[in-house]
Amino acid sequence: MLKLNAKKYLVLTAVMMLLIFLHYSKLSVPLENILNRSLKPILNGFYSLGASLSRTYRDQTAAKQDLAAQLKQVQEKIIQLTAENTKLKFLQDENAELRKHLNFLSQSNNRYLLAKVIYRGDLTLSGAEDRQAVTIDKGAKDGLFDGLAVLSGAAVGTSSKGVIIGKVAGVKDQLAQVYLLTNKNSKLAASILGESNTSGIAQGELGLTVKMNFIPQTENIEVGDIVATSGLEQNIPKGLVIGRVSEVKRENNEVWQSAAVEPMVNLEALSIVAILLP
Repeated sequence: MLKLNAKKYLVLTAVMMLLIFLHYSKLSVPLENILNRSLKPILNGFYSLGASLSRTYRDQTAAKQDLAAQLKQVQEKIIQLTAENTKLKFLQDENAELRKHLNFLSQSNNRYLLAKVIYRGDLTLSGAEDRQAVTIDKGAKDGLFDGLAVLSGAAVGTSSKGVIIGKVAGVKDQLAQVYLLTNKNSKLAASILGESNTSGIAQGELGLTVKMNFIPQTENIEVGDIVATSGLEQNIPKGLVIGRVSEVKRENNEVWQSAAVEPMVNLEALSIVAILLP
């Protein structure tokens, strides 16, 4: 077996030496010319195929790069349009809120001042109670002081009065804090709309609802009744809507009865408010 392999290598070596000799001695030129002419079409075909594949690869690469660039431009445009649409939606909501205020305020003889809510929370507290106040961008320099009524929205139900959401409580030069209806420190002299003799005190309870206390047991209160300001407080006009009675609590042995009052507006979504001025 080893002898056979050695013989093969010897034959191959001899053939290679012969070919080299024929090439350099020019004796193989006629044969090489024949082979070149015979193989040239095949080689040209391979070259053309390679060039075509190369061009296709370059074209596909360029197309992918173009597509990636276009996709990036489209994504950037989508982001830009989304930002613009969001800004317009905020402006639309703000304008709608302003129209509500102006619709009510233009029909009343009250002086007022519009303000933006710039912070949600009590500047002096933290925790759950912190959420029952807002800070507005108007203050003492604008004529504000503690105790003024703060409104949101326009007509509610069958009433043509505004909706009170709280009172000014804590004024600085250029900003003020507003205690919302659900704040335990917010108290309003209240009455049942249409029942001027049914009065009490509306006060925030647990930061969730409003409780109307000190209602005489002799007064008839029903779920669904509208609760409004009674006008017994200085700088708080009569008839501003506080909310709707959601539950009545009566105790036979008590002098007073109470009612749970649900605010008429979402106090978590305030953006613009109106402060009634004296």
